Amino acid sequence: MKRLLLIITIVGLVATGCVRVSTTPVEPLTTQVTPPTTTTMVTSPPSTQPPPPQIQGVVLPDVSDLVQQVEGGVVTVTQKRVTIDLFLGRQLEETGTGTGIVIDDQGHILTNFHVVAGADQLTVVGRDAKTRSATVIGAFPENDIAVLRVDDTSGLQPLPLGSADAMLVGDPVVAIGNALGLDSSEPTVTTGILSAKNRTIHTNTGTTLTGLLQTDAAINPGNSGGPLLNETGQVIGINTAIAGGAQNIGFAIPIDTALPLVDQVLAGVGTPYIGISMVENSADYQQRFGLSTDKGVIVTDVLPAGPADQAGLRPGDIIIKVNGDDVTSAEAFADLVKNSKPGDTLTLTVVRGNQQGDIDVTVGER
Repeated sequence: MKRLLLIITIVGLVATGCVRVSTTPVEPLTTQVTPPTTTTMVTSPPSTQPPPPQIQGVVLPDVSDLVQQVEGGVVTVTQKRVTIDLFLGRQLEETGTGTGIVIDDQGHILTNFHVVAGADQLTVVGRDAKTRSATVIGAFPENDIAVLRVDDTSGLQPLPLGSADAMLVGDPVVAIGNALGLDSSEPTVTTGILSAKNRTIHTNTGTTLTGLLQTDAAINPGNSGGPLLNETGQVIGINTAIAGGAQNIGFAIPIDTALPLVDQVLAGVGTPYIGISMVENSADYQQRFGLSTDKGVIVTDVLPAGPADQAGLRPGDIIIKVNGDDVTSAEAFADLVKNSKPGDTLTLTVVRGNQQGDIDVTVGER
């Protein structure tokens, strides 16, 4: 089973009108000369300046040189994971594809967390069509950011990093990524403008992302984790989400937001984490999915080899207590983890199906 990795969001849209612009050649000026006894119309010579040109159509930007300049720094990220079919009682292998950005010559690759979440195996394919094994070395689920590393750096070219803060709404942008998983070594290129800044969206994984860039450059499933570039080929954002039910409304995480997290990972200075994505439970979820409780938070993804994964936490588990205290909201749970220290043990009371038990998770550092 193949999955194309992209968060789909539903946002309100405002329709805007289109203005068609046309010009009409200026008619030659005329003057009237009135003699004392007769009236004669005298026409002045026509202007020597040519009339304004008629607008025949939109001139598309030529980004072919830019694409050749950056293609060595855009890679396809493929994840594989094994799931259990409860009805058939057998294992199934799922694959999903996204995109990554080569950020240095040490083999570090920036992508979205949801591209790698739950993966048992990760591979990276560059412009040279070579398949490389990849490892997650840092992940920030609440920011939808992950940092990978590959040992084989031959053929990979770091992309120059710019700044979204320096961009103006209306500036041209280019999006590159493995749209629809069509070809791992031949990414899709689309162009557009920066439509807006500082957008907030709520994703279908329960994560709220703020400060996002909005663009009308076409972004599709498989583009997740790929670069949004300015007209000089610098990375200004990481393509992350599209608006469900809308046209040409996509979102990217500003590179300015991602870089401090990347620097933290590369410097080996971490923050407390357990490595899960979650959504707050509710009576609606309980009824819709036949859950045994409407309390706590539902685990939607578990970071491979992270603290929660090593402790045995699984997607679908419901965390209702931490160290004996009720989990009142997803935000409260996230704050509790952030305020812990690496090495602390959190005793999670977990509901799995109709069973309930405790799982001890050692807080990690990332």
